[in-house]
Amino acid sequence: MTDEAVSEVVGVMIMLVVTILLVSIVGASASGLISDDKTPASAELVFAGYSGNDLIFEHRAGDPLTLSSMKLVLGVRDNMTRNIPLNASSFTSTGGSSVQIADRILISFDTSTLASPGEYVTYQFYDIESQSLVSSGEILV
Repeated sequence: MTDEAVSEVVGVMIMLVVTILLVSIVGASASGLISDDKTPASAELVFAGYSGNDLIFEHRAGDPLTLSSMKLVLGVRDNMTRNIPLNASSFTSTGGSSVQIADRILISFDTSTLASPGEYVTYQFYDIESQSLVSSGEILV
């Protein structure tokens, strides 16, 4: 009796296992299961009022946010050429550097420098890392 047939069967089985593993890895990466992309933040930030000339926004729902990764663009609804981007240096939060649900964000900005009474100021919060819109709305001045 010879043992040569056993080593051939073992060799074929090892090749089969390696092939199945490679196909699984390629299939998983192609379907997006293995991803390095950061998922964009999604949150509901709502205008809550004024504190002097400063704007107050409240985090009502969605993902926790980091102040340093946020950008705010304020504009005038009827004149889209008038807009002002603000970075995190203009923001403070009741939650510190992280903004959780029910935390408030204070934005140091006087809306009267952008819009007249009766005009609507638009706001758009962006996630800087993913360059995606997080939340938007309007404020009646």
